[in-house]
Amino acid sequence: MSENKDQTPLIIKVLAWYGILFGCSYIVYGVVSIILGILDRNYSTVGKDFLISLYGIPMLVAALGFKNIQRWGWIGYAALLAVVVFIAFISRTDSNGIIVGILSLAALGGLMSPGVRKHYFPA
Repeated sequence: MSENKDQTPLIIKVLAWYGILFGCSYIVYGVVSIILGILDRNYSTVGKDFLISLYGIPMLVAALGFKNIQRWGWIGYAALLAVVVFIAFISRTDSNGIIVGILSLAALGGLMSPGVRKHYFPA
């Protein structure tokens, strides 16, 4: 019996799981905030919470594509992380947003490293 060993480098696994957890946290936060807003009869933030949960879906899909060594996953994941970094840079008032921006910038730097790019764009 031969075992199929996963030949994916550790950095790709770590970056992929960061994106998966990041996307899932956005989805869960948005859905829970919507439910709690409805239960509290506070409908003022439902639209914002719906957009937050919608943002988590493409992040999750792109991170899963990235984890499966798909070129579209790398491109989508890089674009979404760039958007997160840009939004964190523009709205520097929230300390949690700054931390997420720094973590996303580190993940974006990991995506741009030559060791990761050679798996997605062989020359």
